[in-house]
Amino acid sequence: MNSEKRLQIIHNTCYRYAGKVKLSPQKILLSPSNRRYFQVHSVHTSFSPAPKGINQRLDMEGNLFQQVWFDQEVEKFEINTQMELTVFPVNPFEFIIEKSFEKRNEAGELSFRYDEEKQAYLRPFLTHDSSGNICDLARQFMGESTNAVDFLVKITAHIHHLCTHIIREDPGIWSPQKTLSEKKGSCRDLAWLLITILRGVGIASRFVSGYAYNPDLEENHELHAWVEAYCPGAGWIGLDPSLGLLTDAGYIPLAASFLPHLTLPVDGTYTGNYSSHLESSVEIKEL
Repeated sequence: MNSEKRLQIIHNTCYRYAGKVKLSPQKILLSPSNRRYFQVHSVHTSFSPAPKGINQRLDMEGNLFQQVWFDQEVEKFEINTQMELTVFPVNPFEFIIEKSFEKRNEAGELSFRYDEEKQAYLRPFLTHDSSGNICDLARQFMGESTNAVDFLVKITAHIHHLCTHIIREDPGIWSPQKTLSEKKGSCRDLAWLLITILRGVGIASRFVSGYAYNPDLEENHELHAWVEAYCPGAGWIGLDPSLGLLTDAGYIPLAASFLPHLTLPVDGTYTGNYSSHLESSVEIKEL
């Protein structure tokens, strides 16, 4: 995105139930996270039916959320969010990584290491279960890359070229092994694969959900998932394996976590022996 743009985002979410159910307190993650490349002018969220209570909170990983609760049974739960923000041009490579973070062994391979204080905080973002083929894939690029940035660029681009990005409506996230064997996956599948690769070589990474806007693409108004990798000095660096690029001003995050399911836009349960159906739509337009 090469110029300043003012955007309006309209996001509608509706859960319909086959009968009357009782909702548990719901966690609503539909507030933009703080980033330097955009300015939020307004965020308005309405609920139907009207909840008994609404509370603005901050979760354990710094994500803004609304907690809502009800005193009535419902057959429908609808959330309508409308926000306006200005996004500014950003150079995704405008950072400097501390030299102490990366080292090269006698075989010429890169290795990465955090100091003890950072390791203590980043431990959840380093936990992984990498299979042999995933480790081999990472090792190949560790030998070919000149530094951490080069490695991040190459591995992100490789996942993009290796795996076809598909739209997958069924819930959940494929295992990294399944995504790699199928050579395809949704944005969330590709993000989880890249996270597993990065954690396997010692780079802390987290799952990010939000909106991606690119007026040059046919599908430019969407909920999206991508990755942020932590590099000392630079902080969290955004990577999108669906496009094979570092993230730019077109990415508006709503939540980030070491576990993907903790970034769901709506998190809550209900009591009642009835099925549910989800309808959701996102519209992003320039003002």
